[in-house]
Amino acid sequence: MRTETGTLQLCVGTMRSNKTAELLRRVEMRRQYAMQDVILFKPCADTKAAPGVVESRNPNGTSKMDAIEFPSDDPWSVLPIITEHEQTIGKRVDCIAIDEGQFVHHLFMFTKRLLERGYDVMISGLELDFRGAPFGDMLNLSWLVHHFGGSRTEQVAYCSCGQVALYPQRLINGKPAPYNSPVVLAGDGYEPRCAEHFVLPGAPH
Repeated sequence: MRTETGTLQLCVGTMRSNKTAELLRRVEMRRQYAMQDVILFKPCADTKAAPGVVESRNPNGTSKMDAIEFPSDDPWSVLPIITEHEQTIGKRVDCIAIDEGQFVHHLFMFTKRLLERGYDVMISGLELDFRGAPFGDMLNLSWLVHHFGGSRTEQVAYCSCGQVALYPQRLINGKPAPYNSPVVLAGDGYEPRCAEHFVLPGAPH
């Protein structure tokens, strides 16, 4: 059994920044070249792709991969899945990958547990929600990178004006969503926006 802790690789950025594409690329590289056993998970709140599938909007490279889906509010439910898989393959899993980490409740403590158990972890997700506020535990994960080691990669997207996009602009019927709409909303009506063109009707400021 490994006694050393694992490391954490974060892929963060706004919508359309190829976060998922980069995560899938890293999963494939570990599997194909490092001959590592990597399990890919996705929270059930992710409706971007079909159930049990992680899919990137970028058609280049590895754009789709099978994944194990778990309840967004209970990441701990994947621990028995990892144990069962290890019993099947007769060795420890090398890496745990999670897409759309912003949807996962208790993500900080869950990731910390995996790292302490010696698993390398890779997570992609949004750091800010459509209001421009911290989304789930994604921002907090940078502390784990600092403590356990690893990397934080900022994926870049661009606003239609050509500036670097910082925010995920939610659109409902083609118009900016109001501040009081739910943080988690099914659908894919988003576009990357820079600070100048980000609009949030009804924001309390």
